Amino acid sequence: MKGNIMDLQREAQQIVDAAVADGSENSLQFCVYRDGECIIDVCAGWSDFARTKRIDSHTIFPIYSTGKGVPAAALTRLIGEGRVSPDQPVADFWPEFAKNGKEHTLVRHLLNHSSGLRQRFPEQKSYELVADWPYMIHVIEESAPDWEPGTRTRYQSLTYGWVTAELIRRITGKEFRDYANEVFFEPEEITDFYFGTTDEAEENAAEFRLAPDMKPTSSISICDPLDVLMRQPCIRRAALPGFNGFASARALARFYRSILAERYFSREMLREATELHRPEQEPPRLNSFDLFGYGFALSGPREAIGRVFGHGGYGGSDGLADQQKNLAVGFTAGVIGYHPCKTELFRLVGLEQRKGWEP
Repeated sequence: MKGNIMDLQREAQQIVDAAVADGSENSLQFCVYRDGECIIDVCAGWSDFARTKRIDSHTIFPIYSTGKGVPAAALTRLIGEGRVSPDQPVADFWPEFAKNGKEHTLVRHLLNHSSGLRQRFPEQKSYELVADWPYMIHVIEESAPDWEPGTRTRYQSLTYGWVTAELIRRITGKEFRDYANEVFFEPEEITDFYFGTTDEAEENAAEFRLAPDMKPTSSISICDPLDVLMRQPCIRRAALPGFNGFASARALARFYRSILAERYFSREMLREATELHRPEQEPPRLNSFDLFGYGFALSGPREAIGRVFGHGGYGGSDGLADQQKNLAVGFTAGVIGYHPCKTELFRLVGLEQRKGWEP
């Protein structure tokens, strides 16, 4: 990492200003903490595509799968407290889950995406049904895995949020949104992070759209295209932590800063949570979609996979931390697509850009 804090702030601001000026970005934020101190907090652009309202560091953006880091941290904390073991059957807490081939699914299998559950389900026939928590939990309970749990990895793009949040609810007796607010956000004064928006949050939410070269995804359910899904009021107001978080880059960086500062669990627990847990025998491909610890997506040099951990989201948002450099980073943008400026920003603080995570 080069330069002092003032130099880093100035260079980062120049990068985001240039990206908005050349039209590649409409709005974006970038925030970095090092050793617990904020060294970069920049933003540029417009909250709307008509360019009538400037964004600031409190503007929130859809972060899609970047929000998966929060249920990952919640279960890591609960494991550290001894309230659950990664090798414990899910059925110990959620008996209704244990049917149709899921009887021996372990908590670990949900966390490292090896449960064999589908990414999406045919029963997701309307936005209202997707937002209906009891309905979706019942769909998952009645479903059968595509293979024996714990034998293969497949990224649980949307399903991860339902299964982890329901498990958290069964263990703690609290709804996921309440647990996250009470344990993570409020004690650390992390504002501008939502699973389920409020009236106030909606007033501070940036518009978003696909980049011209970004092709909408297609699937078996109404959950695609994802940008259309996230425009639905019932989806935005629900707490669906697999994909529907809204946050600022500052909130993301502060969340990972708090993890590094041992506010939620110890560094020893963090090291355990960022060990690679993967059933496949062949060597992992760096920056692939199957490198997970306790729900955190892992990256870093080949000899130290897991040194960098966190999660990225559809369209380029990111929240991550580097354990060795003690860096916590947040990135958000209004254009859903590839962000050349993100590579520059990450390089500025000594991070390699990870391959984007897409649900």
